[in-house]
Amino acid sequence: MNIRKSKTLVALFCLFVLTVSARAQETVDAVMDAVVTRLYDTKSIDELYALDEAQAEAFLTPEERRVLATRHWSFDVDVPVVVSVMHNIEQKVTPFWLKEAGFAKTDLIVKNMEGWTYEVWQKAFPAGRVELGINGFDNFRPHYFVCVGPQQAGAKVTLSDFHPEDQDVLVMKVGAMTYRDWTELVLTDVPESLLGQQLLPTIRGRGREAAIVGAFRKTPFPSTESPAPVYLTWSDDTRTTQNIQWRTNTAVTDGIARYRVKGSDAAYAEAKASSLKMDDSMLANDRTCHWFTAVLRDLTPGTTYEYLVGSPSRDVWSKPTEFTTAPQEPGKFSFLYCSDTHSHEDWGVLMKNTLDRNPGANFCVISGDLVGTGLEREDWDEMLTYGEPVFRTRPVMPAIGNHDAQLGLGAGMYLDIFGLPENGPKGIKPEAAYTFRYGNAQFFMLDVMSETEPQAVWLREQLAKSDAVWKIAIFHFPFYSNDEAYPGLEKAWGSLFDEFHVDLVLTGHVHEHMRTYPMRAGKRAASTAEGTVYVTSVSIPSGPARGDKPEWAEAYVGGGAFCNVIEVDGKRLTFRAFSNDGTVKDEFALSK
Repeated sequence: MNIRKSKTLVALFCLFVLTVSARAQETVDAVMDAVVTRLYDTKSIDELYALDEAQAEAFLTPEERRVLATRHWSFDVDVPVVVSVMHNIEQKVTPFWLKEAGFAKTDLIVKNMEGWTYEVWQKAFPAGRVELGINGFDNFRPHYFVCVGPQQAGAKVTLSDFHPEDQDVLVMKVGAMTYRDWTELVLTDVPESLLGQQLLPTIRGRGREAAIVGAFRKTPFPSTESPAPVYLTWSDDTRTTQNIQWRTNTAVTDGIARYRVKGSDAAYAEAKASSLKMDDSMLANDRTCHWFTAVLRDLTPGTTYEYLVGSPSRDVWSKPTEFTTAPQEPGKFSFLYCSDTHSHEDWGVLMKNTLDRNPGANFCVISGDLVGTGLEREDWDEMLTYGEPVFRTRPVMPAIGNHDAQLGLGAGMYLDIFGLPENGPKGIKPEAAYTFRYGNAQFFMLDVMSETEPQAVWLREQLAKSDAVWKIAIFHFPFYSNDEAYPGLEKAWGSLFDEFHVDLVLTGHVHEHMRTYPMRAGKRAASTAEGTVYVTSVSIPSGPARGDKPEWAEAYVGGGAFCNVIEVDGKRLTFRAFSNDGTVKDEFALSK
């Protein structure tokens, strides 16, 4: 290759790199990361907490302002169109770019079944690119949505090249959904002039993308060099492996777990921990931390081990504590069942008190809504700190609730924080749904926030090959309640519970305690041998019962806070629901 040609290729490559780099800087994420970093560099924490819309807008450079006004949502149209932006009237400050971009507020009004009212802003666009801006700086959750119609009556409009790419295109009409994370929330009032247009739904949580006003937060439990909280999960065989997880500040870059059989004089064995850096840009007093996971393997079944975790380079360690592996052969065991813990300190007290009264419990399951806001790390700091007195000696095995997967933005923090089995369905994220075995029981942990059908395919496969005496499904939304109904889930999963006789289904979401008779195909079965018992429970203080006892309910305790103890002894299963003072509020037994 001659020198001139080589120089030309180098120049073209450099131009390509610069072009790609410039495009990367034109994303809303890149701009907001730069803005937040600059805010931390120039303002005190108190000033960050007091930031308002005017200050946020004034803080932007002209280029940042342009990106935020055009790169949030975009698509191509092949003919001239009118774009309508439905803006919720409860948002106090209208997104800054609407008027600047030439949108005009109309007299049109759109409403949904919750009574939310949207004013309609419109602008005419030629064929080509349509570019829309952020929802605002205030993390207002009912994000605006869009519909598109032709300028010329009867013309066909083709939309393409969407950003974000996973865009649904629906029809603007009464009964249409507008938020993919709340499909039941449909439109009830649509102006005649908008009927039949192409509707672009979104997710409620997209406002978080640029939220900096009222968005800076603090954690009551900032990370330090010391490992805390420390907690256990399983990602593999409960008899021979154990996950130990903990959090530190970013000054700690290495971590190991030291362990040995309890009471042994042997030297500690060591397991090196993997780590990830978690960044919550709005957490003003502890933006970043390190999360460590050590997986202990080749353990002896039915054995108690003592362990501690920490950093060899900094010589900082947790207090020694212990765990016990599952026995090799199935035997008597018990576990705690909680739901809707919502980072609540009272739940931690309830669970610890229940364990103290039932020290034989081997692990804990949680059927969703572990926290209040799943992408805010201080919620996880609180949840795990309050749960640590139990979770450092008894593994916690959770399922995802709607609060854990925040407003359509996913359960990213949950998946980072918990090391769980990666044996779940294809088509959804690893660890979101999974199964594990303990003794003669198999647990099927399902994710109500992911696609239902891939889980149904997987669930059928798992149930068909399971030889467990007891089959227990755990997920968040209940099939039976006095409140919301989930017929899609019931159709997809309930028929499998009937076909393969799942014995027990543990759910939450509705803040009350309720237990059905044995149910099959939506009706009361003759016996537990022919039907499935469904339990809904909640572990934080809740209001009174929401109505009369339904005909399908065998027990309807109503509101309260409950930690449930389930004991399995061969072919007999017993269930007791405990309040904080140790009173049993509900109990039953199943036998094979």
